[in-house]
Amino acid sequence: MAYKMQKYFNVFLEFDHHLLKSTIEEAITNSQKGYVCVVDANVLTIAQKDEQFRNVLNGALINTCDGSSIAMLAGMVHKQRLRALNGPEIFAYYIEKKYKQLLLGSDEETSNQIKATLQKNGVDNSHLDVMPLPFEKVEDFNYAEIAEKINILKPEIIWVSLGAPKQELFIANLIPYLNSGILFAIGAAFNFYIGKIALPDANVGALKFIWISRIFSEPKKQLSRIMPYLKIIPRLYWQEKRKIRNRNK
Repeated sequence: MAYKMQKYFNVFLEFDHHLLKSTIEEAITNSQKGYVCVVDANVLTIAQKDEQFRNVLNGALINTCDGSSIAMLAGMVHKQRLRALNGPEIFAYYIEKKYKQLLLGSDEETSNQIKATLQKNGVDNSHLDVMPLPFEKVEDFNYAEIAEKINILKPEIIWVSLGAPKQELFIANLIPYLNSGILFAIGAAFNFYIGKIALPDANVGALKFIWISRIFSEPKKQLSRIMPYLKIIPRLYWQEKRKIRNRNK
């Protein structure tokens, strides 16, 4: 890691949006390689019980908090004003910039809609390449072969949307074979960008309620993810409080 992020709920997270972006952009400028994880409620929940997955998150160049409830909970414990920067916001911010970029694993329909959205927004889409992936278990991908094709394209940003925890494990497995490039495990950001899932207009303070849009678009899948998170919130809160007390002794 380029610097030491602070751990919240056992996972390194960066809440300073300017620092997050400058760290990413400095790595791109220096032709470094690394990966960025977008930590939402589901990712945080998995990380509490899966040490291998938690180590993947904590090996990132930098991580963003994609969950206003996580930011609020961390802020309550640490007595700070913390704000999430979610995956759709990060994707929309960078996809329209002139970095050479790759949509890795996107289906043809989605990638064409992303290109069309760029054109609609007055952005030339010639900076964007697309590479499909076979449908495989995360341990069955031929990472050396995939990386060889990517290294020929030389993208500065690589977007991976395979769903958690698959996408995070995928980028961690792929990065040793890459020469350069910053990978993002970006979740459903593609679908938010093209309007397939609507971003909610309403918010209460820092709470943005993106998860409600996800529930309406994929009710069975998202409800099965949100319930385990809700169950561990009290434990996360008291464990974090205990860490602070022990640190201050």
